[in-house]
Amino acid sequence: MTVARDTPDPTPLGTLADGNHPGWASRAARESAAARRYREAFGDCGVDPTDDPLAVVAEAIDTRASVVHDALQALGDAHALDALESLQDLSALERELIEDGAARRTLALLHVQEALSKLRAVDDVAMIVDRAPRELVESCGFDRAVLFRVHEGRMVMESAYFGDDREGAEKMVAFAQSVAPLLDHMLIEAQMIRRRTPAIVRDARNDPRVNRPIVDFSLTRSYVAAPVMPTGKVIGFLHADRLYSGRTVDEIDRDTVWAFAEGFGYAYERTVLLERMRRQHVEVRRALASADDAARALQDADLDLRKIEPVERSPAARSLAEVQTRVMAMLTRREVEVLRLMAAGRTNQQIADELVISAGTVKSHVKRVLRKLHATNRAEAASAYVRLASVPDLG
Repeated sequence: MTVARDTPDPTPLGTLADGNHPGWASRAARESAAARRYREAFGDCGVDPTDDPLAVVAEAIDTRASVVHDALQALGDAHALDALESLQDLSALERELIEDGAARRTLALLHVQEALSKLRAVDDVAMIVDRAPRELVESCGFDRAVLFRVHEGRMVMESAYFGDDREGAEKMVAFAQSVAPLLDHMLIEAQMIRRRTPAIVRDARNDPRVNRPIVDFSLTRSYVAAPVMPTGKVIGFLHADRLYSGRTVDEIDRDTVWAFAEGFGYAYERTVLLERMRRQHVEVRRALASADDAARALQDADLDLRKIEPVERSPAARSLAEVQTRVMAMLTRREVEVLRLMAAGRTNQQIADELVISAGTVKSHVKRVLRKLHATNRAEAASAYVRLASVPDLG
């Protein structure tokens, strides 16, 4: 008898109750067919409908096996008796494996929910990026976990957690960032982007789809990976393994990481939006404070009963106002922000961090600013901005 293997659909545990999932219809059909066969077999036997079907079937198998055993014993067929006992042992093992798999899945789902509840309390983008691998290890039972982001067609490791081996995790991040492999069609992560599904690598040492330098450096033998895609676009990957325990990862591990990756994606998106809202709130408050100060100055100004002759603004004040008008006419609000930070000597990554956008988006803004200001590089753009501010007359 062949022992049935637990090969579930590659579906996140958190979405198993989603009736719109592609695999849900076939799964429901199988369950309906099994329920129908169960009713046909035991509906007239006075079985309590609240009993566990698996236990009822197991008891029925044992009962019938006992009948066959007694019949074979009466016939004196020793070989048949041995075969029957082996069949009973395999059947019992099959039941144990099924029950163990079901218990592991249920426990894994609870652990994922526990981990995500902790991440939802984080309101800082940098912190949630660092916490994700840690929660995957501490809450979900993996030995090691890493988080990659997708940047300009490459895999860039952002964080790692190796339990007590902090030095090993730091070295792993530094090495992986120095490698930053391209997402070519051969990599298993590129397949994950195309299919939007998780993956399991059982033999990392010999699998041609893995990035060989990173696998060799990490010493991993098998691992599971899942894409992070809160908006439908893959923005990163979570990898996890069981190196220290020596266990080979399985399908339940794969589905656990996928469920966690899906929840983490939504938590990360929420955290980014909250941080952007906080920064926008600060800017609005500053603008309101400035407007309030101006209104108070007008209100508190002394009155002088005389003719007020128009006073022309100084050339510097007029120049600054006209420069602002000219620049705002040429550039978008975001491009003006980027130009201001460029003039202050900020790098693309520093600009991205301050404006809470990606470095790739900053790079696109810089290109457009250079083109509009007819500058060949960042220094010329900053110089042009300063030079415009010093021109006395733009008219």
